[in-house]
Amino acid sequence: MFATLAGTRAQQAVDQLAAPDTRIFGFLPQDFLVKSGRPPPQTGRMTWTKLRRLIREGYGQGHLHDYKPWLRVTKKDYSPVSNVGHLPSPEFGRHHHYRARGERNLTLVIKWLGGYDARDQYPAWPWEHDHALWGLPGVEGPRRVPGIQTIAAEAGIQLWPYPGSDVPYVATIDLLSTWRHPDGFFYLVAHDCKPEEVALAGESLTRVKQRLLLLRRYCLAADIPWKLSHPERLPKELVANLDALAPRFRADQLREILASWDYAAVVDACLTWAYVEPLHGAAIRTSERLGLGLQEVHSLARLAIWRQDLDHDLSIPFEPWLPLTRGGVELKKSLYSQWCVTE
Repeated sequence: MFATLAGTRAQQAVDQLAAPDTRIFGFLPQDFLVKSGRPPPQTGRMTWTKLRRLIREGYGQGHLHDYKPWLRVTKKDYSPVSNVGHLPSPEFGRHHHYRARGERNLTLVIKWLGGYDARDQYPAWPWEHDHALWGLPGVEGPRRVPGIQTIAAEAGIQLWPYPGSDVPYVATIDLLSTWRHPDGFFYLVAHDCKPEEVALAGESLTRVKQRLLLLRRYCLAADIPWKLSHPERLPKELVANLDALAPRFRADQLREILASWDYAAVVDACLTWAYVEPLHGAAIRTSERLGLGLQEVHSLARLAIWRQDLDHDLSIPFEPWLPLTRGGVELKKSLYSQWCVTE
């Protein structure tokens, strides 16, 4: 029943993708606003009625601005041992829901590395279902993936239902990133985000290790590369810089900026001056030469540094009163090979 519900909605999403570029990238500003009406409650005892409603309303399904995470962070969520919250993502047309600081940092890095999409709290459904690529332009299918209940049975691991009910528990992948190959086809990388001391400590098969084992086997069955990520290994300065520099533009706005004469002129001028004098001084010189406002020049320069059109090492503090330091392009390549390469 539930596979049919999820499959039906996936087919509807495909039908709506008749003009995929318009559907995926052309959403309007109001699409980023929080919709009115209460979503199905996440707290309290899970029931079959609640589960059906969550699936019918699209939770754990979709791509980009259509995606709704299976686990949401609400006002009632609280953790004494980790940070929970929302990370705005105008380019994807939604907010990311993170349940640990490491998940938030990993999402920032995936976006910086060029991820086409980043779906947080993605469900590994208990029953057979459509592949997570289904619904993207050019993806043939649907292709069916075995449910995690079948995978658990094969591994000899017992799955427990939601507390106080007989509803099978829906496990989630912390972050499922989507990438687009230069040839045009899409592929996925699954990231489970756990501190190294939690994921690797001890020899017994703890509950955390059981969950990671099942999700790894699930991704193997779905032909999705699985990465166990330890965000504490990320340079702290890199995370701080990405947080400060992350652009806050919708996808259509970003395309317009990148195609503009102003952006190209600012990048060209900063390539000439920003490595031999402080970035702020280079921005003043650029502003005067091009007739652009100083704030606009700084904004465009920061976007260029985020994209590494201006090569700057983001593993060191970003200080506009100093010249830029090359090394960011190599850092980006190195992190991409560690966190995202699937070969």
